[in-house]
Amino acid sequence: MEKIDQRQRLLLVVALSFGFMMFMQFVWGKADPVSTGADAGVELAALNADGGAETAALMPPLPGAGSFDGGTQVVAQVDPQRDLPLRELDRPRKLMNLRFSTEGGSLVGAVLTGAREREQQPVGIVEGYQKLMGKKFEAPKQMNLAIAEAGQPYPLSVSVTGGAQPLKSQARYEVTEDAPEAVGFRAQTGTWQVDKRFSWENDGFGLALSVTVKNVSAAAASGALSLQYARPIDLKSEQKSSLFGGIGNEAKVHCLVGDDLQTHSPNDEPIEDQKGAVHMASIDQQYFLAAIYPAGEPLEGACSVVAASTLRIATVSTPVSLGPGESATYKFGAFLGPKDFELLKATGHGLERTVDFGWWAVICKVLLTVLQFFHKLVGNWGVAIILLTVSVKLLLLPLTHKAMVSAEAMKKLQPKMEELKKKYPDDRERQNVEVMKLYQEAKVNPLGGCLPMVLQLPIWAALFTTLRTSYDLYGEPFFGPVWTDLTTKDPTYLLPLALGITMIITQRLQPQMMDKQQAFIFTWIMPVFFTALMMNYPAGLALYIFVNNLLSIIQQFLLRRYLEKKGMAAPRKGSGDGDKGDKRLRESAS
Repeated sequence: MEKIDQRQRLLLVVALSFGFMMFMQFVWGKADPVSTGADAGVELAALNADGGAETAALMPPLPGAGSFDGGTQVVAQVDPQRDLPLRELDRPRKLMNLRFSTEGGSLVGAVLTGAREREQQPVGIVEGYQKLMGKKFEAPKQMNLAIAEAGQPYPLSVSVTGGAQPLKSQARYEVTEDAPEAVGFRAQTGTWQVDKRFSWENDGFGLALSVTVKNVSAAAASGALSLQYARPIDLKSEQKSSLFGGIGNEAKVHCLVGDDLQTHSPNDEPIEDQKGAVHMASIDQQYFLAAIYPAGEPLEGACSVVAASTLRIATVSTPVSLGPGESATYKFGAFLGPKDFELLKATGHGLERTVDFGWWAVICKVLLTVLQFFHKLVGNWGVAIILLTVSVKLLLLPLTHKAMVSAEAMKKLQPKMEELKKKYPDDRERQNVEVMKLYQEAKVNPLGGCLPMVLQLPIWAALFTTLRTSYDLYGEPFFGPVWTDLTTKDPTYLLPLALGITMIITQRLQPQMMDKQQAFIFTWIMPVFFTALMMNYPAGLALYIFVNNLLSIIQQFLLRRYLEKKGMAAPRKGSGDGDKGDKRLRESAS
């Protein structure tokens, strides 16, 4: 096989770069879902009453002894006193239905009620074609952001360390308030009395939580108050990302302390607890977020995480030091809803920073703004993606024109380049020097034909990231009974297959300046690679690339005819005139 020239080498690099970007962004550093996680018994440095440093456990060691490793579930400490009755209190709201329990005085259910606020349900190829034929399936379950599991800390449970009798996270509470828009609980040990009051003032996704800690012992006591939010994980419904396996939906844990946001996944190395001004701690489920944060100013203390294969826990802790009979009140807020950027920004406390566009943040925000504009015009996110594709194509039209002119000019130079190969058959370096001189004399840029493709790559990557991150597009349909969510794969694989076919046609329409083996790679291998890559990627991205390829086919056909009329196109092999060349072009397109 002859050495690939500079243009073909760049095309190959461009093709592989897209796959490499996807690999680096979603696979690099990932292991199997079974993870070592973080140690569940986390020791933190707390401040004592006079401001000095004192070693204390801000988050009490969760029972089940010792560390948390893959496959071992954390078992929360349970108060042996079970005299109080177990009660559950339901509070239906407009946007979510809440359920509270006296077990831990905690939240044990937060079911979102919106039409789009459902779990993503994997659809196989059989179900995909059954949907295409009109078969109806049961809608996916509504998203529940507060899941309680026996033996594990419940969402919004608290613990207080220190004193002769610490209060454990699953202590049994009594109900002290049972109102339509407020629920109150109380628990007590020989050292601490804790009063918790949940309240809400509107139909939003927020909750207010007031925690009053009182020292009921006869001696001063110091310890730490910890507010926990836990989410048990069903491994059957959670998948990690992979190059050919899709974008994944792993729940991540976030801590924002000071200006430092730490995000932790099951396969990451354990991180130390963050100490300082705590703004928030949260657990996301891709497009949804459960967050806890201090109401008002940040809370001096620490933020810790547990991230293992079957459990995520985010904990906010602060030191407590009270004399006999003294009490202190701490106010928190909780957000339980979709990761809508504007909604999170309006909530404050840095929640919007959990919407992470990664490397492509700037481009993602531009694309999302453009898509939102088109969506307002047409009311369909799939059509908005099509209009985005057309807009990008129009913006790149001058570059595409120059690229094709450059390609045709290079094709005209092919006979002279063949002569140079024959003249210097054994001297590759001399061949390259003479070819570059040839380019300079003809004022041809050998890399100019690749520029439109190079500029498209960041857009593809940014759109991919937008689809896997932005709630705006989650659960949004294109058309028909199958393409009901642009952020999930096309279960029929029709879009990826159409994408591959149009890539082959696009490549065959381009001026060919390579040998048969090289042409085979770029005409067949590259489209097959991209088709395989797109099989489990969001349908919205496949739609963009498919439409882009269709526009490229039309563009190349029209530009070819224009260049032939201007006498700027290289003659096609075997064609006697422009009409025959056009005929061959149309035949190759079909």
